Amino acid sequence: MSPKSSCFKPTSTSRLNDWKLEDVRNSVSCPRSKGNIRAGITTQHTDTASGDIITTMPPKFKYESLPVGNIRLLALNPELKNERPQLSIKSCVRDEAPEYVSMSYCWGQDPESEFIYLNGEPFGARPNLFQLLLHLRHHCREYPEWKYFWIDAICIDQTNIEEKNEQVRRMEDTYRNATTIAAWLGMPEEPKNKERAGRDHTPKLASPALVGEIISRPYWSRMWIVQELILAKSIILLYGHYRFPWKGIVGLRAWGTFGKAKWRNSAAMDLISMTVGAQYTQKYGRALGELMRYLEHSEATDPRDRVFALLGLMEGEERQLLDTIFPDYTMSHEKVMLVTMAYLKQIYAPRPFKWVLKPQQVWNHKVFGLDEETWQRLWTETEGYETPHDLTNYSNVWNIKSVGRLFRPGQSAETFREQKTKLKDQREKWVEVRAEALRRLAKKSSR
Repeated sequence: MSPKSSCFKPTSTSRLNDWKLEDVRNSVSCPRSKGNIRAGITTQHTDTASGDIITTMPPKFKYESLPVGNIRLLALNPELKNERPQLSIKSCVRDEAPEYVSMSYCWGQDPESEFIYLNGEPFGARPNLFQLLLHLRHHCREYPEWKYFWIDAICIDQTNIEEKNEQVRRMEDTYRNATTIAAWLGMPEEPKNKERAGRDHTPKLASPALVGEIISRPYWSRMWIVQELILAKSIILLYGHYRFPWKGIVGLRAWGTFGKAKWRNSAAMDLISMTVGAQYTQKYGRALGELMRYLEHSEATDPRDRVFALLGLMEGEERQLLDTIFPDYTMSHEKVMLVTMAYLKQIYAPRPFKWVLKPQQVWNHKVFGLDEETWQRLWTETEGYETPHDLTNYSNVWNIKSVGRLFRPGQSAETFREQKTKLKDQREKWVEVRAEALRRLAKKSSR
């Protein structure tokens, strides 16, 4: 058996039998009743205080502990159970994982009003995820190579903070290693959302009405999709039963130029433009301050993800610095932003830009997802953390990556190597002292 499949032990040629989906319990087989209530699955009772009708579910799927270095993957059963999707979940070592598709979608603010079957057990799902899984069955008919999937809301135990921290820290690897990022935009507005044949429906984008729908989808304003799409090997957009390869979506930039004015300034056009330079970001990374300002209007279900969702796109050395602190979901939103503000001051304090002189114009409260009063209070609290070191040669430390520019005509190679080593040691000291200052701030703050 090849290393790539050693964590999956198939018992037949069917991927469904690999994880024995046929063995799921059939204790509930009643037809759909009103709303989301299903006999034997949900129960109702009246709250004695408010008089409201409360709908509850029996104990749902329980996760097994996920070892560090492992990842959970899903297999989707093409058949529904009681009109609901059913999946099987299994964990394996990341380095031994089979090829998988990572699903990118918008969680939404709706509660978990639906449920699916996970290893035969009820599992709560938000409406958008429920619709995604219903349609994914049909998309898999056109993409038979799509056998395993990674979906964050299911593959990460959202109630286990320790696991969540570890998995978010490895999110960059999760997206980079996926063979495809399948982005679910939601349901079309057209009355008939009929199933369609073929892998590429790009010609349909000649319709201004359809282009307008796609550009205005809330999906584009989601913070996490930036990392997902920029780190992807390949991307395909799913819109109801439509399938659009990314090369067709990139062509929408023409609509941004010649179409309606609101399209030119849309979150969709901004993100599409970012992916055009994705290779540079994948190789070298970007500065956190730059990313946060550019994505000021993006949204996150968890406000702490305004920072955590961007860690995988950061420059290597700076990423390593923040990895000693983030992600940490035990921190409050305010503490995460407090540490981030101090970090940004450290980075840009040695640089004579207006970003330090007039921070309120660049890193305003919207960048951090805070109200103005809280932003001002936190910004004041970070005073004294701008230069937590005794290094003075900021310019040379900053330009260590371009140290070749320090070479002078007539300078001996030995002298240059010594200068280069000295600057490298100086920068390492600078980074370590900065990291220690941030950790001290996080520990000191009672937020």
